[in-house]
Amino acid sequence: MNTPSLPRRLPVAAGLCLLTACGSDMAAPGGGGPAISVAVVPSTASLLTSGTQDFTATVSNDPSNGGVTWSITGCSGGPAACGSLSNVTSTTATYTAPASVPPGAIGVTATSVSDATKAFGATVTVMAIAASGQIAFVSDRDHYEEIYVMSSDGSGVSQLTNAHYDHSPAWSPDGAKLAFVSTRDGHAQIYLMNADGSGVVRLTNDPGRDFYPHWSPDGTKIAFASDRDGNLEIYVMNVDGSSVTRLTNDPASDQQPAWSPDGARIAFVSDRDGNTELYVMDSDGSGVTRLTNAPDWDDEPAWSPGPRILFASHRDGNWEVYSMNADGSGISRLTDNPANDLTPAWSSDGSKVAFYSTRDGNAEIYVMNPDGTGLQNLTTNPANDFAPVWRPR
Repeated sequence: MNTPSLPRRLPVAAGLCLLTACGSDMAAPGGGGPAISVAVVPSTASLLTSGTQDFTATVSNDPSNGGVTWSITGCSGGPAACGSLSNVTSTTATYTAPASVPPGAIGVTATSVSDATKAFGATVTVMAIAASGQIAFVSDRDHYEEIYVMSSDGSGVSQLTNAHYDHSPAWSPDGAKLAFVSTRDGHAQIYLMNADGSGVVRLTNDPGRDFYPHWSPDGTKIAFASDRDGNLEIYVMNVDGSSVTRLTNDPASDQQPAWSPDGARIAFVSDRDGNTELYVMDSDGSGVTRLTNAPDWDDEPAWSPGPRILFASHRDGNWEVYSMNADGSGISRLTDNPANDLTPAWSSDGSKVAFYSTRDGNAEIYVMNPDGTGLQNLTTNPANDFAPVWRPR
């Protein structure tokens, strides 16, 4: 692909404060020496309902190295209402948020075994997600490319992966899972995880590299690109990774598959005619038709819920976002900026378009109306945020 090197439910948030219990800062028990103190990392966490977060406690000035005990504070009603702790040791614990927003303030508290008056609690925010309001994206804000989610207004950012190179997130039609690409096991392969980042499963295991997963509308199959047979071609597999079938067979590179809303066709990118253009084929690989014919690159097709396709094009000298009818007619330019605008994605109701742009000096995610008006920057991070995809429901 001839693109730059960057790959490819409104929150009802309960800001749940923590009561921090700290004892006297006088001498440690028994007299003499500095007082015991407790710290927890991270000190704050923002989770989706049913999401998980690992916590680590450090106890200073404890000659016995007794560690801590863990508890959930500021909430009553048991695990169903407040969440639960697992993988508990004297220094670590994993908190799992409940399936619904808790009724009151919550904290994950570590208490010193040697001095129970010394404790520290991490603040936890649990968010419920309403339909069609969440965006998954890729960011290198933690120095490596990882997958994050945020609300459609840019709030409630939560990190889903932590494996140093995860990208190309793709929502399942029911919004419950994300397919994505990772090199965590040595080279690019396709994985699957729950919407909160848990339950990671590897779907492909081939000496070649697999890219650009995209779900069929009925949720039974995933299309993807792979160079397992020598050059990039389009394949399809079941959602458990079985029954891999090759759909294209051309000496050029075919990539970036995108299923039509009715599941009958797949748009894709190919350089079979000299530079990258958009094509469409039937879902079985037959009936290949060229949609664009520009002197420069056309990439990244994304079907609207209706009859149009978004795409990125370099036809006017730099990368901009365009829209066209599903037959290639009616091309309209949506962005016009000297910087690069790429990876457009429709909201599930077709009312908004997300994309990333380098117009502010680094890659940030923007949202606009389908006609290019109403531009809004969702991320304002000094790192690079890109490859947005809207949660279907």
